[in-house]
Amino acid sequence: MEKRALLAFILSVAILTIWSYWFVPQPQSPVVEEKQVQPDQRVEMKGPSPEKAPVPQASPPLREQGKEVLEEKVARVETPFYVALIGARGATLESWQLKKYKESLSPEASPIELIRSEKGERGLELAFEHPQWAGINNAAFSFDQDQINVKEPSEKAVLRAFLPLADGGQVVKEFIFYGDRYSVDMKVSVCDSQGRSLAERIGLVLSYEASRLSSSSTSFSGPVALTSHGLEELSDLEKLAGKPLEAKWGGFAQQYFIVATVPQAPGRRDLLLEKKDERVRVSLWQGASGQDGCNYFFRLYLGPKSIEDLKLAGEDLDKALHLGFFDVIARPLLLAMKFINDYTHNYGIAIIVLTIVIKLLFWPLTHKSYASMKEMQRIQPRIKQLRERFKNDREQLNREMMLLYKTHKVNPLGGCLPMVLQIPVFFALYKALLDSIELRHAPFIFWVKDLSAPDYLLRFPAGFSFFGIEGIGPLPLLMGASMVIQQKMTPTMGDPTQAKVMMLMPIFFTFLFISFPSGLVLYWLINNVLSIVQQIYINSRVE
Repeated sequence: MEKRALLAFILSVAILTIWSYWFVPQPQSPVVEEKQVQPDQRVEMKGPSPEKAPVPQASPPLREQGKEVLEEKVARVETPFYVALIGARGATLESWQLKKYKESLSPEASPIELIRSEKGERGLELAFEHPQWAGINNAAFSFDQDQINVKEPSEKAVLRAFLPLADGGQVVKEFIFYGDRYSVDMKVSVCDSQGRSLAERIGLVLSYEASRLSSSSTSFSGPVALTSHGLEELSDLEKLAGKPLEAKWGGFAQQYFIVATVPQAPGRRDLLLEKKDERVRVSLWQGASGQDGCNYFFRLYLGPKSIEDLKLAGEDLDKALHLGFFDVIARPLLLAMKFINDYTHNYGIAIIVLTIVIKLLFWPLTHKSYASMKEMQRIQPRIKQLRERFKNDREQLNREMMLLYKTHKVNPLGGCLPMVLQIPVFFALYKALLDSIELRHAPFIFWVKDLSAPDYLLRFPAGFSFFGIEGIGPLPLLMGASMVIQQKMTPTMGDPTQAKVMMLMPIFFTFLFISFPSGLVLYWLINNVLSIVQQIYINSRVE
């Protein structure tokens, strides 16, 4: 049984270590036409489109103004959720600050900014297949108003930006802002004086600083898309650049936040990646909508990866929160934790309550496991005798062992299998706690101010770290101590070598958990304490 327990621990550690490498969604290789794209050319992406209208033979007359003049003309939009700045130059998004989320716990911390103009990032640029529209994003648009303040959840407001063209036509960007959500609806009209479309297809572009991109075993920051394969992290820019990928929506994702563009027209929607001048551009392309054929509709989402907020935006945006291979288990656990928090108003207490509930659900399995281990300990002397007696006859030893198990009604796998069955729940909860925006900057008690961060009550000197560990705190030490106590109470088989190896496991797990989020360490600690209580109960009943 000691071997099975050791195997269960080693399997748990191995799976925990390589978990993200197995189950993080990998980008699929899209079936695309192998066509080289030149820097100043657009890939022509075919798909359903309105009746083709004449394309202008000369560049549309775009009003040129000095950059300094344009940067002074900004429309400011504020809702209960965000503050947005839209510049007159191209009517593009220059800043998007989230009012409910800060960069850190410091009182002076700045709001999370999903679009940063000072870094050269811009949102909602237009892309056309015809190169004569190349200057559209530097043209001087005019606004119908320059201040919008949406105060109530039931309110909404409309902002329009206009760009007149030489033939009497115009380009219009219309934004609809809501007081109860992070999503924004957008209509782009590209019409001549007769109301006909001046482009078959257009793309809406998000531009990000390349230094924002990162990928690790636990998180990804970069381009993403929802395709027929599910959520894909587009990490291989060299391979995917310039190749259309059919996608329902796409954008840039971080661990806790996402900026996404959703084309609204029926038919094919294509995502195009470009990397140039330390900028990564994600453009979503679609054909025109509406009877006049010159309107293009998009939905935008710039906010946290919260299930409720993403679902409110629709368009399967809730799939932006991917909780790994055990997503089907992790989502209900996350929702259950949020439900409990509605009553406790403390996510640390919610984790404790959820752990107790999970423990009660698995009580029959763990009870059977501990009872089986205890019974195996009872018959160890008899097993040792059989091994000594039939050490040269393996087949006879196996028959005698099976007879012994049958006589004492012991299943040799009875102690290990229930542990294995709980592994999916552990990893599902691990992923839910790791990526839950609700735990970000959520306090517990006393020194634990952020359940999404490691417990570093005592930090090492500035600039010093040990294998990425920057400090130490009580939670992982208590968790390690609980493992030692639990190990002392667990029935053993008397093998000195294995006993020494098992004594190293609490040290290894403590070291491993020091850099884990406090919320996950809290779950593991409470689970160990409950297991100790259960073992005491079982020992009293068996003895």
